[in-house]
Amino acid sequence: MKKDETQNVTDDTDILFIPKVKNKELKLHLVYLSLTFVSFVVVITIYIYLIPGLNIESKQKLKTLIPKNFKDLITLNSKGKIKILYDSLISYKNEHGFILLILLSLIYTFYQAFPLFLWWMTGTGSIITILIGAFYNYAFSIFYCSLLSTISPLVTYFIFRYYGRTVIEYFFSKPLTKFDQQIKKRVNSKLDLFFYIAILRLSPVFPNVLINILVPSLSLPAIPFSLATYIGLMPNTIILVSVGQTISMLSSSDVKQTYYIPILFIVLLLLFQKIIKYKYKEIGL
Repeated sequence: MKKDETQNVTDDTDILFIPKVKNKELKLHLVYLSLTFVSFVVVITIYIYLIPGLNIESKQKLKTLIPKNFKDLITLNSKGKIKILYDSLISYKNEHGFILLILLSLIYTFYQAFPLFLWWMTGTGSIITILIGAFYNYAFSIFYCSLLSTISPLVTYFIFRYYGRTVIEYFFSKPLTKFDQQIKKRVNSKLDLFFYIAILRLSPVFPNVLINILVPSLSLPAIPFSLATYIGLMPNTIILVSVGQTISMLSSSDVKQTYYIPILFIVLLLLFQKIIKYKYKEIGL
């Protein structure tokens, strides 16, 4: 009897001890994620501050886009602010195309790498792809945006593999379990997993950002993940770059009325995605 009581006490102690270890690891990984996030913010801020060749007028216009409160954050994609951004960037691109390309790439990677912190910036990747398509050569834009849309999720992959996996498993246990169940039903090998991820990239049912943070918890290596991402996102990249090219052919007066049509299309696509997920819950996250 005493032996059984001793065994029960031992089991209870183990049960209590494991959560403490997990909570400690969770807090540590949250700190690592936060520090990495702040580091990216500092790098981008310094780059923008030291960006060469930007005239005073354009700098003042861009400074008005810096959010001062939460209301400013949620109105970053408003019509007026997008017009300010477009006008400033198009004039700057004519003088410093390479520097602008680096800035857009940093922002794109930043958004992709930290979806947990930047959930309110939905659609940023699509907008940047459209801008690159509007500012640069068509063939180059497709090549570069395809490369960018492959490398950025890879950055996310490594960040969440080493620091974010515990966070995802803690806060998103249900979606992760459901995702894992669907994979077990459809995937029998790593090759199957490769094609499954590529198809998910093509599908409007699963948000790409969510795929980026869930895949590190699976057994898919980095290189197959990158190839699946490249193949799956290629059609979307071509469409968005083509939209950007169309915008660049319009006169400045036309841009005022038509530049926001692609943005509206993206919003409708996101709404359609949510509807599909609701309708087909059994295959959604």
